[in-house]
Amino acid sequence: MEHLNIRISKKSLPLGNKTIDRYNINLHKFQEIFYSDIAELNNVNFIVAPTGAGKTFSFSFPISYAEDNNFFTKPRGLIVVPTNALVKDIEKTFKNLGIKTAILTGNSLIKKGRKRGEELIETTKDNEIIITNPDIINYLLHSGYHRFGHVKNFSDWIEFFNKFDYIIFDEYHLYDEEQLGTILILFLSLWNYFKKIKWFFVSATPEENLIELFKEHSIIPNIVTQPLDNNSDGRIIQGEMNIEFIKISKNIERSLFGYLVTNKRLNYNVKTEIMSSLSKNEKVLIIFNSLRDAMNFKYILKKELKEENVKVWIDTGLQTKEKRDNNNYNQINAADIIITTSKSEVGVNYPVSLCYMDSGMYFRNFMQRIGRVGRGKEKCKIYCTITPRVYNNLTKNIDNVKKYYKINYYDFVDLMKNVFEDREFKKDKIPKFCGAILWSIINSMEEYLYKPSYNRRKILNDLTNKFQYYWVFYYLNKKMKAIKDDIDEDIVDKDVGDNLLKWWKTIKNSFKRFRNDSIIWKVIYDSKKETEYDLMWLLNNAFVKIDKETKTIFIEDFRDKRKNVVVGIDTYSLLEDAMGVTTIGGKNKSEWFKFIYSDYIGDIFMEKFEIWKIHARKYFNDRKFFENLTKNIEMLSPIYSKKRIEIYDLKVNLTEIFDDDIL
Repeated sequence: MEHLNIRISKKSLPLGNKTIDRYNINLHKFQEIFYSDIAELNNVNFIVAPTGAGKTFSFSFPISYAEDNNFFTKPRGLIVVPTNALVKDIEKTFKNLGIKTAILTGNSLIKKGRKRGEELIETTKDNEIIITNPDIINYLLHSGYHRFGHVKNFSDWIEFFNKFDYIIFDEYHLYDEEQLGTILILFLSLWNYFKKIKWFFVSATPEENLIELFKEHSIIPNIVTQPLDNNSDGRIIQGEMNIEFIKISKNIERSLFGYLVTNKRLNYNVKTEIMSSLSKNEKVLIIFNSLRDAMNFKYILKKELKEENVKVWIDTGLQTKEKRDNNNYNQINAADIIITTSKSEVGVNYPVSLCYMDSGMYFRNFMQRIGRVGRGKEKCKIYCTITPRVYNNLTKNIDNVKKYYKINYYDFVDLMKNVFEDREFKKDKIPKFCGAILWSIINSMEEYLYKPSYNRRKILNDLTNKFQYYWVFYYLNKKMKAIKDDIDEDIVDKDVGDNLLKWWKTIKNSFKRFRNDSIIWKVIYDSKKETEYDLMWLLNNAFVKIDKETKTIFIEDFRDKRKNVVVGIDTYSLLEDAMGVTTIGGKNKSEWFKFIYSDYIGDIFMEKFEIWKIHARKYFNDRKFFENLTKNIEMLSPIYSKKRIEIYDLKVNLTEIFDDDIL
């Protein structure tokens, strides 16, 4: 098995002259931005600093600065992070600092109906920092808290954001084009209305395309990049790393799991090194691409190290909603071996000296993962499995490394950019997403009988001129309203019209979700552990028993590799059948498998729409209306993705599950 070693010098950040006496610390360059009178800052700021630099700690500094300088009022901050696990971690950090902090998530809001909106606004007013997720922000933008009528002291979503002096999007690099489109529309909607709000976009792996999008709208961000200290006189945030890149075969090892395990036994050399590390009281971290691999490895590890009384802690998406001690720091401190997945790429730090990891799919996955290892001054050893393609790229660029006894961090980053591919960012799609999201926000206001003031309406109308794709949805919605009002069937047969309206409802609902639709069931695994997870993933990756009445799935074991047990879904979204629910599956398996298991479904949408047109034409009495309608629908192709799909049921392989329909 081919392998290659690279040593990276320890990461040390220089300390500036500005201090915070209450914490007895000197600040780094990027932290000085936060510890200041933020009213004097640029309106838009991009903060680039390595993992472990103390970014999260800094988010409360505007409040500390106001207190230390006897400001009459303290600023209020809104922090938006991608996961609820990170929401809870940050809440704990700030509460320990004595900052009045609250979280806003679906579970944290207790009240129902109209009172839920009142609870949200009161929670905001009573605290100095609010931590939330983008799902709540998206729901706010779509007037979700106003669908039951007027909310006292909360006229609309703009009123919520008016409570804040600064807004931080942490780890924003994790968002896709549509999600960044939502954030951009939020910013542009508030930009001309509340100049006081300061915006911060924070990441160790910044998204350059978002910076360019701001510039295209004549907004020049302030970009603050934290330098390293080549003299090692600053604060060391990560010790020297020795990374051994291991080339794996897709046909033999396939992944990190194949490197660690042979015939369901831990490989001797791996076991020896793990035990050596544990004997020195050094923790071990193992990061898999696959949740299934992580679970299977946990069982193998516990079986093989049972006599050594090794404490193994696993933290993946499956455990996120598990009923257990969710204090990650307590769990990490108590564990000898930590097993995780891409969940490790945000939030939690791992004080370990030995790590085995899948590289992740893209450059940013790899950089986030290695940033979690070896925090502090200690040296660390990382075994990283990579594909032949990445390995070949590495060998081509390795001459640049051989010039150094140790390569410094930023040179290493530049090297890895040439070695790993990064996620293809379709920048040209963002204006289309912005137009669609803008229409959805305005339409939601109208649906809930809210009429914005002249100034707000003008701001939103100005944006419709910037994002012309808005009008695709505007005119398509007008046609759907005409179909809804077509009592005498002058336009279209009632059944076909009704199903078109159901399809249109799923399209509209898709913009009210920040993420893809999924079916979440209660899960029982390891005999008694209880959590919640995506049903489709569970069926494909585990041997299970199902209780339909309670919507509970019992995991008996995990598969060695994924099997496509789910062969179709029920949805209204592809319009294959003019007269009812579309079943995606069963007719052309290879095509539908591509739809279910691939992210590229715009072409399939167009293919199925052509079939629908042939079937539906004869049901339209107004042929001109039909031609214009189909042209409008075809224009949805560039933004058609799995997010447009609302899942009503799953079709499964009868040899695996006792029933064809799950729900």
